[in-house]
Amino acid sequence: MDTSQKTAEHNNSSTKNISGGNLVKKFDALTSIWREETACFSSITKIIKHPAYQEIINIGAEAVPLILNDLEKEPDHWFYALYKITGTNPVSPDSNFEQAAQEWLQWGKDKGLI
Repeated sequence: MDTSQKTAEHNNSSTKNISGGNLVKKFDALTSIWREETACFSSITKIIKHPAYQEIINIGAEAVPLILNDLEKEPDHWFYALYKITGTNPVSPDSNFEQAAQEWLQWGKDKGLI
């Protein structure tokens, strides 16, 4: 199944008003597709423009705790999604990737999201 088929399959069901376990399943499926299909990308722009990543952003605020938990387990390019959803950026301009992950995680802890 190619990218467009996988993404279309996920787009057929609404990402709004997904409850509990279904939200986790949706997030996990989209994350898996995103990681699999962008693993060889060197362009951050291509990584964050991937349809599965954009679908995660479309989930909205309900995705933030899931993204933060994933970031804690396996740091990845979640910073743009977190910024787009929350409208905030707790990362210092001189932070490296690992520091940025830690700053987002601290923000999540401060907000009671993780």
